Amino acid sequence: MRKFAFTVVALALFSVFYPGLADAGMYGEVYIPDHEFVGFYDEAGVYTVFAGVKNKEYFTIQPTITLSVMDGNQRFEQTHKLAAIEPDKMLPLKLQFPGVTGPSPVLEEPSITYEETVNQYIGGYVLYDSLDIQEDGSIVGKIRNGGEETFEKFRIYALIKDKDDNILDVSSSEIFQTMKPGEVFEFKMLASPHISQDVDYYSCFAFGDDSIMPLTAKQNDGTFTFRYTANAWFKDAEFTDDGTELNMYSTNGFQLPVVGSFEFPTNSINEKYEVILDGEKMAKGASAKDPKIKFTESVETLQSIDEMGNWHLYFEVPEAFQGNVKISGFMENDGTVAVPDEIDLTTLIYYEIEGGEILDITAMPKKASLVINMDSTDDGELSLKINDFLVRPFDNGEFIAQIHSEPGLFSDETETLYITDEFGFEKGLTITIPFKKGTEKIEIFGSYVVPEFGQMVMIVLAVTIIGIVIISRKTNSFSNLFYTKM
Repeated sequence: MRKFAFTVVALALFSVFYPGLADAGMYGEVYIPDHEFVGFYDEAGVYTVFAGVKNKEYFTIQPTITLSVMDGNQRFEQTHKLAAIEPDKMLPLKLQFPGVTGPSPVLEEPSITYEETVNQYIGGYVLYDSLDIQEDGSIVGKIRNGGEETFEKFRIYALIKDKDDNILDVSSSEIFQTMKPGEVFEFKMLASPHISQDVDYYSCFAFGDDSIMPLTAKQNDGTFTFRYTANAWFKDAEFTDDGTELNMYSTNGFQLPVVGSFEFPTNSINEKYEVILDGEKMAKGASAKDPKIKFTESVETLQSIDEMGNWHLYFEVPEAFQGNVKISGFMENDGTVAVPDEIDLTTLIYYEIEGGEILDITAMPKKASLVINMDSTDDGELSLKINDFLVRPFDNGEFIAQIHSEPGLFSDETETLYITDEFGFEKGLTITIPFKKGTEKIEIFGSYVVPEFGQMVMIVLAVTIIGIVIISRKTNSFSNLFYTKM
């Protein structure tokens, strides 16, 4: 017995210094466990992949994952940069491959690379004794910020499983805008009706960045990628055979109406969208315990086009809505929309400057750059609050900034800076660029430049938002995506 005890102690001490031998996942790895990796055709016939990315490093990482599916002789591949994952935590992931249609697709081994990053939600955790699965398969519970930093704009993610440990879906909570140290918030995750009877438990809870949600659907012989931001959740996007009608499933976990904001590529200046909701909602003044109302109705919409030729569609999702969303009015490309050479963004980007004055900020889509014209009275620095849909970095994660000075002031009239880790690609952060007295222009180059909201949309919203007042202590459901004060 004494020898056995000594062996246990020795192994314990050994595992402290060589932790890779003390864990089935091996420390130093970032991987997807076999039982957390599955691909199948969902109820809508779209090939869907569920995965849980596990971080067994000793530091927080930001992974980039590549998933590929062999469908006969054709390979379909997607690469995504994910939210940060803290040590010994798992991040749920759901991807759809609309192009996969064969009888026996093969999900290949994933490829994962990662880089060390800061702890974004250190100290955040779920209060497990508060979790309660409802009759409709949804779950309610509480989360706590037990750290020392404020959390901003995040969701809670989890895998939904049945009694046999099979993954049924990936669920997410509403958006939380700000959570201060010590605060406790309630959250809710919803399950689709087609799996509600099979839900046994939720696992792999994770805090994650709230990025603009991209969706891809097969349309005619190609694919149609669009994005949305809302406190409601939209999924399972599917076009009708003629490509003119988009159908999705949506859930709104709030007991208040929220606004869905969509951006669609424009095929024609003549496109006019109509939105029909078909599902259940709460009656006005009803409580969560009262029966929901079943309804089908066409809802009012606000539609505008920005200077990049993208449609922006807004409509209200009723309180506690759960059901189908049908958007009709899509057309084939008829060449009636063109992208301009220059777009004035001076009033749409928040900036701070020391040592000078900004004259104007212009997007140059064809050059993939932002041009900032300025008067500089002293050495200083410029800080821009931006977003990945405004300007994206190059493939290596860097931006290039060229600083142009008055002719004859310096030996080199143009100084080039490489901007790297000051910018978070998946979350709107700040680029800070130092400059010298005499600087006239700063040009920031990336791989892509596009404004999130054009001038026309901002003017319409300024009028419309007066009539849309949605109050929640945890979230603001109608927010500008990058015009946010630092």
